[in-house]
Amino acid sequence: MIQSIGWHNYHWKDIEAITVSARDRGLKFGDGIFETILIRRREPILLEDHITRLSSSANILDIKFNLKKEFIENIIKTGISKLSIKNNQYGSIRINYSRGLSNSRSIKVLNNEFDIKNFWLEFYLIEKNNSALKVLISEKEKRNENSTLCQCKSFSYNQSIIGIIEAQKKGFDDCLMLNTKNELCSGSTFNLFLKRNNRWITPRAESGCLKGIMRQKAINLKMVEEEQINPQFKKNDILIAINSLFCKQIK
Repeated sequence: MIQSIGWHNYHWKDIEAITVSARDRGLKFGDGIFETILIRRREPILLEDHITRLSSSANILDIKFNLKKEFIENIIKTGISKLSIKNNQYGSIRINYSRGLSNSRSIKVLNNEFDIKNFWLEFYLIEKNNSALKVLISEKEKRNENSTLCQCKSFSYNQSIIGIIEAQKKGFDDCLMLNTKNELCSGSTFNLFLKRNNRWITPRAESGCLKGIMRQKAINLKMVEEEQINPQFKKNDILIAINSLFCKQIK
């Protein structure tokens, strides 16, 4: 029964068999991009949107990512077929691309050519967990709403990790993030929807919130509206955490 499998350099492998060099910039500097995609009914959900965002992240970091959408789609189709996943089960796909090897200790980008060896995919069978989250607002970390990195899905998650450690030490599951203006922004790895006075709202893009695909879909469908949200909650507020893999109510 195959519950996980990986693809690297034209070969299917056990996840543990996919390795990177100690000189890899993704490992050393977090210099890489990724996407996480839900598998539902043996289909990748919103695949085209994820591939588009992957290319957008590459452009922001000036990473040469030259793979065609059809090439990635074919790998994903084969990967799902190799998983022991049924129609009523869920899975996840993580697409990764590192800038590649660093030949010096410097963070300067000396080699920026595309290399297929820097590209790999991971496929997992997962258990869906939509139980409520108990969260706090991080006092240690704030998102910089003026940073270009707010629009990019990179390997570096250290800010979110600090927030989660802070939360766990105080008995919470996760954290919410404010920006430098103390405006509600997002969670550690998720966007926020707030129901207030029979309206669903979400932090505005200018807050520096995560560039979530589910968030954008909800805006396009006019299910939610962007708004500046201050972290003073009201008694009847309903707060939702949402990303590509889950949707959970927040306590």
